[in-house]
Amino acid sequence: MRPAALALVALATAACDLPSSRELGTGPVVVASEPADGATGVDRNGPFRFGFDRPIFPRDAHRGRVRIQSGARGAFVSVWLEPVARALSIELEDGPLAPDVRYRMIAEGIHDLSLVPMAEPVEIVFGTGPDASPPSARTETFEAVAPTLARCASAGCHGAEAPALGLDLSSAEGIRATAIGVVAERSRVGTQADRPWHGAPTLAGLARIDVVGGVGRPAQSFLMYTLLEEGGAGHYEPLADAPSREELLRLSYWIRAGAPTP
Repeated sequence: MRPAALALVALATAACDLPSSRELGTGPVVVASEPADGATGVDRNGPFRFGFDRPIFPRDAHRGRVRIQSGARGAFVSVWLEPVARALSIELEDGPLAPDVRYRMIAEGIHDLSLVPMAEPVEIVFGTGPDASPPSARTETFEAVAPTLARCASAGCHGAEAPALGLDLSSAEGIRATAIGVVAERSRVGTQADRPWHGAPTLAGLARIDVVGGVGRPAQSFLMYTLLEEGGAGHYEPLADAPSREELLRLSYWIRAGAPTP
């Protein structure tokens, strides 16, 4: 069985026959995939992922851009973007793929945060085996991410007293009131600036922590880009103790789990 934490970290070092160079002015490049091109005996429940060389436009994370199919028949999937690993993950909605079948995993029309599209579609061909391991999903608790958020809540920043930009990260109550579903001050646009606007270009209109129907979307959470310092969303003042990659992954999976707070 796959370990539950076969996380997107593996994509940073995964090997496959794909270009890895980045040219000025070109769109995003797929630099890793699970499975690799030409793989056989692939677990019918995956994981299925594309890793990119740069941050991806969050609103491209949908089945119109990424799909798995055999012949003309496509699997019913959902797609989510992990901003820390810069990876698009594909989740099967109708159960595992069929055994001993040749499939294609395709990514096309993906843009970077400058809205530059990938040069051409990428197609990974693989064959399934007989196994279908139970799907496993990494989740994180509030207790796991609270120390990371607390570092942003020091005096003069995002503490409970006069928090910068009205964002209080000092407590679960403060996060619920000022972050979850609250549009980031620096991403407000248009006449409905107080509401998350998921049709906006780039990072405009994003909530600080985006949760819809109990499902969080780290790639549409402005807080993630602020901590990653990507897409023009970096700090006004750099953190003295910046979060590690593992801390950022924990935060991303916490948001993915719906940003639960006690």
